Amino acid sequence: MNLVTAVLVCFIIASVPVFLIGVMLISGERSELKKMTELAQSGVEVEARLMSLVPFGTRGYASAAYEFQTPDGRAARHQTGVNFGSAHVVGDAYPLVHHPTNTKVVHMGTLSTVRKEVRFRKSSVRGPQRTALLSLAAGVLATIGLIVSPS
Repeated sequence: MNLVTAVLVCFIIASVPVFLIGVMLISGERSELKKMTELAQSGVEVEARLMSLVPFGTRGYASAAYEFQTPDGRAARHQTGVNFGSAHVVGDAYPLVHHPTNTKVVHMGTLSTVRKEVRFRKSSVRGPQRTALLSLAAGVLATIGLIVSPS
């Protein structure tokens, strides 16, 4: 086994996990992009009140529970982790965007931040796509090189 064959085999072995990781990242990012796009198109912006802020751990994180009104008048709760600090005050109102029919799909922020998140998610999908495509191309070229090269 000469050096060229060893390098081509290494390229083939390395391209498979990189391709699989890229494909897994694409599916997760696409689902987040779909969720954010739905919120940007039909989301309802409301004021959410911070009901409780419970610190956990020693690294400055807290569990925050927000309560907001749904379009039909019911009160809904959203719980998330936040950085603990002076920016969060129990009882204050914060902007929240939620899906009109599914109140579990929420984003803390305004509709403009949702649109910024959509743009960010679109660029986040492109990175794994390029990685998967380049690793697939590297694997194919290494396989062709291994077949063509004289042993």
